[in-house]
Amino acid sequence: MKDPLRLSDDIREAILAHAENCAPDECCGLFASDDAGSVRFAYPLTNCRPSPLTYTVDPDEHFAALQHAETRGWTLSGAFHSHPKGPASPSVIDVQKALEPDWVYLIVGGGQLRGFQIRDREVVEVELI
Repeated sequence: MKDPLRLSDDIREAILAHAENCAPDECCGLFASDDAGSVRFAYPLTNCRPSPLTYTVDPDEHFAALQHAETRGWTLSGAFHSHPKGPASPSVIDVQKALEPDWVYLIVGGGQLRGFQIRDREVVEVELI
């Protein structure tokens, strides 16, 4: 099981605001953590195929986030997206698209923000602190 994810109130609020701004479509983004496992930065990115049911991260923005994180000694450690009309839990599509087994996937839905590790299609909730 993954250790709890340390997420500041500012970063939590930035993710929730991005979800609200993108509604009724899903939002998407990435986040970076330091060596201690604390989330240091959230990257609200463009859903380049806007849809209320799925998201596609803009590849150029993904690369820019990776460069920004690496120049600060951080690691991209997860992705976030929203379910504008659904719960904050992974959909079948989310599980199929989860390609980074060590990442945490944050999902906004129903007024909640929850985290999950998805490895080999097995979903385990990660505590957010």
